[in-house]
This record gives sequence, C-alpha cells and structure tokens, in this order.
Amino acid sequence: MISNHRLYLTVVILLPILSGLIVSGCKKAAPIDNIKINNVGYDIKDEKAGFITGVFADSFQVIDAKTERVVLDAEVTSDPVFDDLSGDYMQKVDFSELMNEGAYRLKINGLPKVSGVFEISEDPYSNGAIMVLRSFYLHRCGISITEGDWERPFCHLKPAYVYADESKERKVQGGWHDAGDYNKFTVTHNIAIAYLLMQYLDNPAKYIDGQLNLPESGNHIPDILDEIKWGLDWLIKMQDESGGLNHKVSIKEWTGENLPQDETDQQYIFRISSTGTAGAAAVFAMASSVYEKYDRAYSENLKNRAIRAWEYLEENEELSAAGGFINPEGVTGGEYGDKVDTDERLWASVELFKVTGEIQYLNYFNNNYGSSFSVLSWLNLINLAYYSYLNLSPKTDGVDPDIYNDLQNRMLSYGNSILKKMNESGYAYSLKENEFYWGSNSVAMGYSFDLIQIYKLTIEDKYREAALNQLHYALGRNPLGLSFVTGLGFRSVQDPYHQLSKLQGNGIPVPGMLVGGANYFSRLNGEMLSPYAAKSYEDSFRNYMVNEPAINYTASFSYTIGYFSDLGFAINQ
Repeated sequence: MISNHRLYLTVVILLPILSGLIVSGCKKAAPIDNIKINNVGYDIKDEKAGFITGVFADSFQVIDAKTERVVLDAEVTSDPVFDDLSGDYMQKVDFSELMNEGAYRLKINGLPKVSGVFEISEDPYSNGAIMVLRSFYLHRCGISITEGDWERPFCHLKPAYVYADESKERKVQGGWHDAGDYNKFTVTHNIAIAYLLMQYLDNPAKYIDGQLNLPESGNHIPDILDEIKWGLDWLIKMQDESGGLNHKVSIKEWTGENLPQDETDQQYIFRISSTGTAGAAAVFAMASSVYEKYDRAYSENLKNRAIRAWEYLEENEELSAAGGFINPEGVTGGEYGDKVDTDERLWASVELFKVTGEIQYLNYFNNNYGSSFSVLSWLNLINLAYYSYLNLSPKTDGVDPDIYNDLQNRMLSYGNSILKKMNESGYAYSLKENEFYWGSNSVAMGYSFDLIQIYKLTIEDKYREAALNQLHYALGRNPLGLSFVTGLGFRSVQDPYHQLSKLQGNGIPVPGMLVGGANYFSRLNGEMLSPYAAKSYEDSFRNYMVNEPAINYTASFSYTIGYFSDLGFAINQ
C-alpha cells in the first residue's frame, strides 16, 4: 500500500534513516540510487515519468546528454508517498512535456548524482526487442553457434535414453536450453512458443526475414518464425507414437558448471505428462495456422500432431503423471510438476477448433470451462484459453453467448483487480507481497500480457498504460534502479546464474535474458536478502533463486517489449 505524507518536515527527518535501513537491507543488489527511471527510455508519445527516493525534492532537471544543456527545469509537484513493498519514501517526477527526440540524463536539484543516459524517441525499444529475440538463438541446443563472443561447437548430439527403459533411446537434440543449465522441458517450451507466436500475431508486418541475423535468414520466412520453428521441431521430437509428449530431457543430477559442449553426462527422456501434451496440442494447432502461408506441408504436420495429442488426452482423461510430474528417486533438477491439466486442455480445445473448424473441440470448452482468470505462467495457461475464446466472433457456430458474456465480465473484473494492485503500489507495479516468489518478474510480465489482451478487446487506454508500466518496472523503474534484462539499459543485471555467460562471457552475460527477480520466500542457505519483498534480490551468480534466467521468463518479456516496439516500422499499436 502507498500513503500520502503532507508533513514534509517529518518526512525529511525520517528519510535519511529509512534510506540507510533500505540500503543495508538489500544484500549485493545493484547500487540503490535516488533516481528510478526506465534505464532504456521512453516513447515520445507516452507518459515519461520516474521516481525519486530517499530525499524530498522540489525541482528537477532534464539534461541533454550530448550538449550538457538543461532542456527542462521543472517543479516536483507530487507529494511523497510510502511504498510498503520496498520501504521507499518516493515522489513522482513527470517530464512528459519533453517532446524532442534525444539522449538525456535526469538530475534532481540538490543531489550530486545524475541518472544514466536514457532515450526519448518514437521507437525506443526496438533494439531491445531484437536483442531479446536473438537470445533464443544463443540458447539453441544441438547446433554450433557462430556469433562472436558466443561461438561454440555442437552440443548434446548423443541420443537420450528413455528413463524407464535404458535399452531404448531417441535423438532429441534441438530446442532451447531452458535456463542457467541445459535441461529442456515441454511445459516451458509450450508457454515460450505461445508468447512468441502471439507476439508475431499481434502485428505480423513488424517481423521480417533477415531481422535477427539467424542461420535461416534469407529463406523468405520472418526470422521470428524461424526461431519459433526451432522450438516446435524439438516438441515434435518429444511426441511419441501414442501422441503424448514426454515431460523433459535432462541429466540425472547436476554435476557442476560447464559449457554446453562439455556437458557429457547422459541425458534421459522422462515419462509423458498430460500438461506437456495438452500445451503442445494448443501450440501445434496455433502454429499450424501461422505457418500455412509459408510451408503448407509443415502446417499440415503440426495440425495432425495437435490432433494426435488430443486423441491421447481423450484416451487418458485423468492427469498424468498422477499428482503432477515428480522426479524419480536419484534425479534432481527442475520438475515443473503441474498438478492440474484442465487449463491446458481448455486452451487446446479452442485452438483445435480454430484450426479444424470441428465443433467437438468447442463443445469440450463449453462443457468444461469455469475457473477464474489467473495470471499466465507455465503452471496455469487458463487465460490463453479464455482470450482465444473471446477472440472468436460471438456469432461463431458453437460459441455459447452466455459463456462468452460471462468471460467478458470475468475478464474486466480481473483486469480491474490488476489496476487496483497497481494503484496501491508506489512503483505502479502489478505484484502484491505474496507474489514476489520464484520467477516474480515473469509473473509481472504475465500481468502485462493480460493487460494488453484486455486493451485489445476493450480499447480502453488505462489497460495499455498499465501494461507499459510493467515494462518500465522491468527496465529499471523499480526499487533497485536495475534493469532485470541482461545487456539492456544503462544499469542491467551483470552476474546471472547462467553457465554459458559465466564461463564464456568474460564478465558479460548473454544479452536479452530476463532473470527471475525478487523472491521473498525462497532463501538461499536460509538467508533473507531484505525485509522488503520488492528488494529481496541480489545480482549474484550463486543465487539462482533470484538471478537465473529462463526461456519462459524471457519470452514473457519479449512479448511485452515487442508489443511496444515498432521494430523500425511506422506502425500504430
């Protein structure tokens, strides 16, 4: 919660004490400066605002970074407020009246420091959007990478053993290394591909061949679809003759940091999961429509695989693995053990209806929907099902008008609940205290995705602006003043838990990765990082609980920054 404080003298007396407590309460985090802004910049047509913390200020300046000339000298008109989740007393500074493109710094009168350089332009996020998309190429498994600092030979080319029967093996190279390690999971590939497909579908004209400088560039297919295909092709390999998809490919246990090509431990293919299968059915169906324009045979293959996955689900109506996937004894590492597959099945049913036109799939949705909207994550894909249904015409044969209207009402209630949380946050952020758990940044990006979908369905600017505030937060307008995306912004994450970056990057991480973010509940060695949820973070390689990137995290951010980028094209959102 935030609260106004008009007793300025009291505030001025207390702030230095509070500020000292805040700094000492956050171990190894990025330096906490008084100025919190989007470290990349602002679109010229949007609100341009930041926050000052730890002091009371009455005026500020915006300085041209090239000429050092003051281009704006303005009063701070906002009252101080206290943000419970960060422990910060803060004031908002608004420089929206600045309408000239350029590179700038922000200075608070009375403070010795100025901010880093940020950009104001008609398209400030395009370079970042390209960087984030290209990070997927650098996470490819089973290929040699030929790019500068990240050049490396082929990796993981040996067949993987089937865990339950080591006499069987399959070639499952491909896809993307999941996170700081090199395991691969169907459920995280499913949501990552969904985000990227929807990023493309929002405005296909923005995405062209040659944009990402991939090995496939020049094939007359938009590069983003080439990258998505790399993930899809791996999902295809994970589908067995039953139609079900195996849950993951991984080594049995972590044996120390190494480069991808040096990981020689035997990989294993683990059992089929209905969550992975249903999510893949939806992804295959959605992608089938997208690729029809470019490769009809591939599109038809994807559709057939979506149908086969659905048939597996019909033959296995109960959740499998029972109770959610759990690592067998002696196996460590990620589980992604989702205990509910209803959300994935509902999403698959709508996408299969769209690609086949067969009413049976929509009937499944009409007969089984019912749960509330819930922020998008690998664990819960229900919102993808609901938005997909709401994007059908309400006059479509098979669409139940009562269900359609109910979903509209639920969506608006859900969207307004996000806005309410943001109004209670000093940083206009979407997370409440109990949501600062493992991967909190991706949860917030899930809310951003929601807000954009609601904006597209309602055309109410308040939802677009709220989604943009999540982008500002991720890029540095947050209690740490730190961009949580490697290589993006004047102060960004430097030491993520990411083996490739640590062992090959010469101190520079792979650019374009979103790290997990503040985590108030999972504590490395039991150590509390801060008494405040929003500051429970450290930029440390060893703390994978807050500083590990993952493909589903990065894809969630890619969607948002892609939406707010023109990528060099004059396109209105």
